[in-house]
Order: sequence, then structure tokens, then C-alpha cells
Amino acid sequence: MKEVPDEQVVAAILGICEYGARIGYEGHRSVVTIYPNLVTADTEADLVSADIAAELTKNRLNVYSDSTSLPPHYTASPLGLTDKADGSKRRIHYLSYPPGSYISINGGIPESYGTIQYSGIEEAIRAVQDWGKGCILAKRDFESAFRHIPISPDDSPLLGFL
Repeated sequence: MKEVPDEQVVAAILGICEYGARIGYEGHRSVVTIYPNLVTADTEADLVSADIAAELTKNRLNVYSDSTSLPPHYTASPLGLTDKADGSKRRIHYLSYPPGSYISINGGIPESYGTIQYSGIEEAIRAVQDWGKGCILAKRDFESAFRHIPISPDDSPLLGFL
């Protein structure tokens, strides 16, 4: 029987569960930066507020009592709304603001850190061939998948919003 999963992968996942994931940001960390929300967040503030309230009930957000308690590298990137295929709206956290800038959160993460490659059908076929008849494959589709990943306390202030 083949060993699955790789021990290094298991150790990395357990580390993320215990300490949170680092986002790979290598930019400036010494000033508080607050950007205004996008117009879409203001025009449909009730939707944005409801989404934030839902995140609060799931304990997915850190709340600071006032601006004097913000960490020195706190960054509030704009929130906004975008249309989904079904006609509803989805809240976005615009971490590439200002656009095309190296000073944005996404601009401070080297491209080599931000590459995600999803498994394709070829990998599923290869797994069945490797494991043989009777093996079981599972596919999961988590809604808002990235909201399920704990972020390191060192990096969570970089993912702020107002």
C-alpha cells in the first residue's frame, strides 16, 4: 500500500492549523495604511454589513477597539461587491489596491509565492491507475475556501478593512 499523504505536507498543514498560514508579504510593515472602500460597498452597504456580521459570528475576524490599538503595520484594503453568475453579489477584499502598485498587499507578495495549481482530470486518472480498482477519490468544493484557512497573527493585520 502506498503512503499518502506526504509527511512534509502533513507537517505543513498541522503547522498552519496551529500557528496560521503566512501570506508571503515582503513589503513595508511600519505604517498604518487605510484605503477607502469601493463605491459598490457604499451603494449596497447592507449586503456588506450582513456579510461581515456572518464572518463575525464564525469568529473569522479580529476586531480592534479603536485606531490607537491598531498594529504598526495594519493595512485596511478596500471592500467592494462584484456580480456573481447567478445575479447575486459577492463581497471582495481588494488586496491589489492601489491597482498595479507594489505597495498593495498583493504587490508585496512575490509571484512565486502566490501560484496555486489545482488538480486536473489527468491527475485523477493517474491516481486511479496508481491505486487500482476499488480506490476511492474525493472532491471537495468549499464555499469561500480561503476564509477557512487561519492566518498567522504576524500577517492578519495586513488583511484589514473598515
